[in-house]
This record gives sequence, structure tokens and C-alpha cells, in this order.
Amino acid sequence: MPESSDTQPVSAEPLWRLGTAYFSRKVTLTAAELGVFTVLADGPLTAEQLRVRLELHPRGVADFLDALVALGMLERDGDRYRNTPLSDHFLNENRPSYVGAFLSAADARWDRLADALRTGEPQNRWGAGPQMFTEQYRTTAAWRNFTAGMDYLNGMIGPPVAEAFDWTSVESVVDVGGARGNLVAALLRRHPHLKAGVFDLPGVEPVFTEHMTQLGIADRVTFHAGDFFTVPMPAADVLILSHVLHDWAVEERRVLVSRAFDALAPGGRLVVIDPMIDDDRRGTAGALLTSLNMLMVTPHGAEYTATEARDWLTEAGFTGITAAPIGVHNTVLSGVRPA
Repeated sequence: MPESSDTQPVSAEPLWRLGTAYFSRKVTLTAAELGVFTVLADGPLTAEQLRVRLELHPRGVADFLDALVALGMLERDGDRYRNTPLSDHFLNENRPSYVGAFLSAADARWDRLADALRTGEPQNRWGAGPQMFTEQYRTTAAWRNFTAGMDYLNGMIGPPVAEAFDWTSVESVVDVGGARGNLVAALLRRHPHLKAGVFDLPGVEPVFTEHMTQLGIADRVTFHAGDFFTVPMPAADVLILSHVLHDWAVEERRVLVSRAFDALAPGGRLVVIDPMIDDDRRGTAGALLTSLNMLMVTPHGAEYTATEARDWLTEAGFTGITAAPIGVHNTVLSGVRPA
């Protein structure tokens, strides 16, 4: 049916912006794959010098590099290109903070979203339980890539968490599933009096030790090895479950919250951080998109609402439950074990 004369035209601009956002991601990840940022870590180079070093065809190089400048991934002085602090920190393969492999794996995984939606199955095929981590990350190098990705995520929430509570009366904190300790490192920088620990699978310990040594705090953070479904959580004044509950099914989340309650002394606090979905499921897209990512990487994981998380903490016995936004697309929810 033809549109009436008073029908307002529908602009394609929102769809165009959404569709072409992919271009920016692909240009950045391709630059990391080619080694642009790693090569430039040694010093600025011209486009021709970079082209020769990376064995690229002349066509497209100038547009490629200048697109990276426009995206804030490179800087250009005259005809010479150099890394920005952001790209040098996260996309230089020679740094322990390198997340190019982590982001490239996510990029490839999202190409299989249709398969995940048709089957309801994760696209990494590693099964349920702890083996979904231990089977994927059998080597120290693989754990390093994964935990660097976790650092990339929790690096955005560490400083706000350090300000979210009154830590002056807290003596000890353990990050449960805390990877190589980046979150507790942020807490120690702000609150040096804390006694800190990380509880994670045994395979994480080498990269934890490596990272804590590089940060110069290896003597201030203790690693506790174990599977948190079978080994009691370490005792502490505060236990943190950051980007952990969303890996598991609802019943498993209830188990973890209950086990945290058991490990805390009266007056102890549990802190839960995840990209929680707003209750009416029509707010910002970040948490919902992250939930789709959990569909593709875990057998039963998904994001959830703060209301659901409150219920799990209440069922376990926690009181004084609060929730607030923190960082990018995250919510921090906490409860206290009654005295």
C-alpha cells in the first residue's frame, strides 16, 4: 500500500550507524592481528615503513591507518604514526595487559550467534561445570589471554568498587573467581591496609603470581586454589563475586551465594557485580547483549536483574541488601550476614 502524503519518512540513519559500528571494531581487531600496535611500540613509523614491516599491499594502507587515528587507536605527527596510551597498553602483544586475542575470540564467536539461538548451546563446546574453563585454558598462555580479558573488564570497575563502601573498617577481602587479582589490586591501591586474596582454579595461579609480581604486590595478596563448588570459600570480612554468577544456572548461583554466606563471619559482606538487566528489560542494551554473549560461552549462564539477585541473597540469609550502578553497564549489589 502506498504511503499517504502525510506519513513522515523513516530515516535509515540509526540502522546505518548500528550496522557500520562493526567496521570500527573490525578495523581495530585487524590492526591488532596484523601487529600494528606491537610494531609501533618500538617507536613511530611512516605509513610506508609500516606497510613494509607488515607486508601489506599499498592500496588501502593510508585509509586503514588514518581510520585508526580517527578511532583514537593511533596518533599521527606529520607523516609518522604512533600508538595511543590505550592501544599501547591493551593491544601491544608484548604487554601482559594485551587483550587482542580475547577480543578476537569474542568477535569470531559472535559470528555464530544464529547457531547459538537455534540450538541454545554454547559455541565453545567445552561442557558444563569447571571444565568449561579448564578444558579451554589448559596452558599458562591460554589462562594469560583469558585473565587479561578479565582484567580488561574489571579494570573499569575496580576504582569505583574501592569507593563504593566504607573500607576503613574492613580488614580482609577475597575476590572469588578473581582471576589474576586485578580487582583486589585496585582495592589495595586505594586501601593499603587491606589483607587481600583471590580464590580461583589451580590453573590460574601461575598467571596470578606473574601479574601480582609485575604490579609489585605479590607479598600482599594470597592465592587460594580450588573449585568454589567443592572447596569452602576462604574466610574474609568481604567476599566479592564479580562477573561470576552470570556464568552459571540459577540453582548454581543460589549455591554460590549460600556458600559465601557460610564463609563470612557475622557482620561480613558479600559483594556481587555483574551487568544486571533492568527489571522491565527495555533499558540500556549493554546487559542484554552481554547476556547473549553468555549464551555463546556457557551452558547455562545469562545476565539477570538486581531483583533476582536480591532474592538469592535474601534466601541465603543476607540483610541490608543494596544495589547501585557501577562502571560501564554494571551493577554492584551487596548484603551483610547478620551479626
